[in-house]
Amino acid sequence: KYFQAAIDLYPDYDLAYNGLGVACSQMNDTPSARQAFVKATQLNDKFAGAQRNLARILLSEHNYEQVALLLNQSLSVEPTNAWTLTNAAYAELQLHKFKEAAEHALQVHKLPHEGLANAHVIAGYALEALGKQQEAAAEWKLYLKEDPRGPNAKRAKEAVARLRG
Repeated sequence: KYFQAAIDLYPDYDLAYNGLGVACSQMNDTPSARQAFVKATQLNDKFAGAQRNLARILLSEHNYEQVALLLNQSLSVEPTNAWTLTNAAYAELQLHKFKEAAEHALQVHKLPHEGLANAHVIAGYALEALGKQQEAAAEWKLYLKEDPRGPNAKRAKEAVARLRG
């Protein structure tokens, strides 16, 4: 109700729309959250946080084209956000934009990325699709080093074995 009161007073208050979206998300009201995040991004096309919040909803819907667009816009404002880089790479991988996926995933390595070891998985797939087998194997090995018991460990071990052969 406080975010709505702020919006009623200041109809172009992008931060209030983003806050409203977060509150709606926490109450599992995805349609209202989406509407609020869309409004926040319309009011401020440089609002990386709102773009990420909207992208989270779109990721759950497998709307990779819009996710890639939003997260690339977000990266123009916050180019070193590891979550954004990882998820932009994931969306690009799903869209078969392997070069872009590899570039974004590889940028994650230069940043603290605890909990985002899947960037190595994404890089591995993208580099393999680009015919860069050695680099792909190195990414799979990095994944195993960072998250040896992770959800993609079996897949990573199989990829390393396949690429060795």
